[in-house]
Amino acid sequence: MKFLFISKPLFMEPLGIMYLSSTIKKMGHETDLAITTENLERKMESFNPDFVGYSIITGDQDFYSKINKDLKSKFNFFSIAGGPHPTFFPEFLEDSSFDAICIGEGEKAIQQFLDKPLSLETPNFWFKKDREIIAKNPVQSFISSLDDIPFPDREIISKCFQIQETPISHFIASRGCPFNCSYCFNEPFSELYKGKGKRVRFRTVDNLLEEIKSVVDVHPTKLVYFQDDTFTLNNAWLNEFTEKYPQATKLPFHCHVRANTLNEEKVESLRRAGCYSVHFAAETGNDELRNQILNRGMKKEQIISAAESLRKQGIKYIMQNMIGIPGGNLENDLETLELNIACKPDYSWVSIFQPYPGTKLGELCKEKGYYTGDFKDLDNNFFDSSRLNFSEEYKSQLSHLQRLFAIFVEYPEVYQLGLLSPMINAPQDEETKKIYQNAYKEFRKKGDGRAYGFDL
Repeated sequence: MKFLFISKPLFMEPLGIMYLSSTIKKMGHETDLAITTENLERKMESFNPDFVGYSIITGDQDFYSKINKDLKSKFNFFSIAGGPHPTFFPEFLEDSSFDAICIGEGEKAIQQFLDKPLSLETPNFWFKKDREIIAKNPVQSFISSLDDIPFPDREIISKCFQIQETPISHFIASRGCPFNCSYCFNEPFSELYKGKGKRVRFRTVDNLLEEIKSVVDVHPTKLVYFQDDTFTLNNAWLNEFTEKYPQATKLPFHCHVRANTLNEEKVESLRRAGCYSVHFAAETGNDELRNQILNRGMKKEQIISAAESLRKQGIKYIMQNMIGIPGGNLENDLETLELNIACKPDYSWVSIFQPYPGTKLGELCKEKGYYTGDFKDLDNNFFDSSRLNFSEEYKSQLSHLQRLFAIFVEYPEVYQLGLLSPMINAPQDEETKKIYQNAYKEFRKKGDGRAYGFDL
């Protein structure tokens, strides 16, 4: 059988699709990947798939449903939607053009589906016929041993030249997050799997290093990028990793950490192992917003301490932040800017809060009247504007501040001169937006270069 994945243009390795592809190939089936900017009809004619799959985040559901509807009017195939949106909003299947959805972890489920094609009892799958959902199967247990999953299929992205030319190779060492940040899907995802296995699971260090060596031996990699939510959760695992990684490869690596999981000893061991840079999230400079609204469980002093430890060891770091948080205001957003100035990151990444339904904070926004829409009002862009019922003045300030944030962190003396206020209060005319947007794009390139080692 043949399975075709369809995706928007890719700018980094899509590990979810790649893991599914390797699982399907291991069963003896064929897979391929089509990008929405290419001639999809020609691809369907040449590959002639039995199944077509889409990985969908909230905001992209209508886009992919339309593509699928157009293709189904011309070709005969069975379509499956997976990813975050089907997982948290499975009922969307009814009004979509898809034949089925896969909820949660997909590797074991897709294997069972292909073992008995179209069996209405396949775990994790919901099925539809004639615009009516005819089967709603619960999720099965978490995959307990991540070592049992085949390595991601790198061959499927071989035609994606933009990815192939990048010096960064992506990996994941673990699945799951133990924290319950109110704006995130981790808690509802864990509730979906309640009583069905450990929430956080790690691959063995040897299994991870085996994959890394198999990739860097054939791909011109200059930086290894770990996509884990928090790479520094398991102290025993991290100690083994930092000991063995330099023996496996001398390549520098990037990972995501959490400020309150770091201490000087841990940061030093990361540096000795070859850690070049990290991401960590401050989110907001206001303690009440961070802990009472976002449920981060983290003090400002811990964020500052983490930054100092990383800087002392020479590890570059990106700070992640949000502005436009419900219950907050411009003064709080400027607290966040000032915290970043104090921490002196190599780049300050900032987004505008979006009230995703299904998250605790998204639902609270609807209850409190901050937000009156539904997910159809949201797209996959959380940089341009706020969807909350703020004043038009504050929404305009947020849009401008998002574009100027990293620049003022880089040049705090300009902030001290009081130049930020007139700039974020400038009109929302096309000329101003264009100037700010171009400055943001150029400065982000500069920040990405520092953080991801483009100068290596």
